[in-house]
Amino acid sequence: MRTTTLLAAIVFAHAAFAEEAPPKLTYDEHVKPILRQACFSCHNQDRKRSGLAVDTYAGLMEGSSGGEVVDPGDGESSRLYELIAHLDEPKMPPGDKLPDAQIALIKNWITGGALENAGSKVAVQKGPGLEMAGAGEGNKPKGEPAMPQPGALVKQPVAPTPRAAAVTALAASPWAPLVAVAGQRQIVLYHAETAELLGVLPLIEGVPQILRFSRNGDLLIAGGGHHASLGIVAVYDVKTGRRVGQVGDELDTVLAADVNNTHSLIALGGPQRLVRIYSLQTGELKHTIKKHTDWVYAVEFSPDGRYLASSDRSGGVHVWEADTAREFLTLSGHKGGVTDLSWRADSHVLATASEDGTVKLWDLAEGKEIKSIRAHNSVLAVEFDSKGGLATCGRDRKVRSFKPDGNPLRDYPGFEDETLEVCVTHDGKRVIAGDWTGAVRMFDRESGEHIADLSPNPPTLEEKLAAAQAAVAKAQQAADAGQAAAALEDAQARVRQAEADLAAFRSFADNLRRQNEEAFEQIYPDAGK
Repeated sequence: MRTTTLLAAIVFAHAAFAEEAPPKLTYDEHVKPILRQACFSCHNQDRKRSGLAVDTYAGLMEGSSGGEVVDPGDGESSRLYELIAHLDEPKMPPGDKLPDAQIALIKNWITGGALENAGSKVAVQKGPGLEMAGAGEGNKPKGEPAMPQPGALVKQPVAPTPRAAAVTALAASPWAPLVAVAGQRQIVLYHAETAELLGVLPLIEGVPQILRFSRNGDLLIAGGGHHASLGIVAVYDVKTGRRVGQVGDELDTVLAADVNNTHSLIALGGPQRLVRIYSLQTGELKHTIKKHTDWVYAVEFSPDGRYLASSDRSGGVHVWEADTAREFLTLSGHKGGVTDLSWRADSHVLATASEDGTVKLWDLAEGKEIKSIRAHNSVLAVEFDSKGGLATCGRDRKVRSFKPDGNPLRDYPGFEDETLEVCVTHDGKRVIAGDWTGAVRMFDRESGEHIADLSPNPPTLEEKLAAAQAAVAKAQQAADAGQAAAALEDAQARVRQAEADLAAFRSFADNLRRQNEEAFEQIYPDAGK
């Protein structure tokens, strides 16, 4: 009995140890038999298809003519895993993919360090460049972060429509609870904590295709215009809502724009395949970059102001010296258009989003890919948060966030159509995304809870007043019946606020009309109808 008990204890101890420390996976014992069966006939030392031989450990680790296929420590991003899991082209082996158990084994072998045999030791672990080297505190404003001053902005929509159009741009202030949403000929500002409408900024030249706050949050820039006709970048003072600058006179709409950390340079790009860099102070064109071979989809200055990254529809990604426009790096690896860019706050890592379904992280010191994240079937937007995490969205109607190491954090409730834009609030607590139908939703980043909707097409002040008055009438009936007196007080307060907002707008409109009748008609063509 005692022997039996002792034996059971030994078996239990070994079982527990096995759960904590699984046996090593090695090329010789575990991976080679799988590859022999499925891959040796085409990829061997005598017949290296695409320059790849997998019949020896050295050959597999050497990689193919396209580069390394095994990235020890990072099974998720390794090219070998992507191909055998049929996540990318060319699918290997052609036809039916390997059994899921074999694919998982190879992925786990790579993640465990891609050991050759039982005597091998893990020599490489993935992760250089993924740890933050600083949070970009150099751009933090000295005083209170910029927020719209009370009464400085009107809340009347410029171009109210029966329904919202596709969401073309979103941006969140880097230091304040402020979110900007692109609408038709307007930019709508919301409080990121309360979802309160703070004001509407007009962009009379057309639809904003890109919104960005400056690195200290004082300025908001909007690039856009009319397709095949006009492209400009407008600059707004966040506190007053005043338009304080404008650059560009493109023959097509601006799709990409950014302002550097010192507010001295603005870069823009679009369908003309050019990147132009202007002086914000003088409006002078300082540089024209002609490297791109297709529409320029994204441009962004690094937070420290040293570099400018740009990407295009054919998959090109380039990094330039911001002051001289000399080429610093070309980043090759995407197999589809690169739709968006985002710099990490320390300026050490650049994230690129692509139609090929991946987000790639690049180490700028070495110009090398750190990690490739399979985020969506086609990624349309990516943004770093202040702590190095990521938010993405794509054509699969999904919105996702990722931890600083690139591993998934959570998905957010699905949208009705392709999700086009995403941003993260200054404190990293909320993710905001918009889709093709015009829906803009704000989520709690950690829990995934849907907190509020932020409409790019808010109701007019007259509509809000009418709705508030109707609510008062309904609450009055309930109060007369001895119910919900508090609801009546709340409804009456909303009426007073709506009346005050409408009076403020009418005063503003009267002043604007007196000063410049033509400007008034351009900004508010539907006023008085």
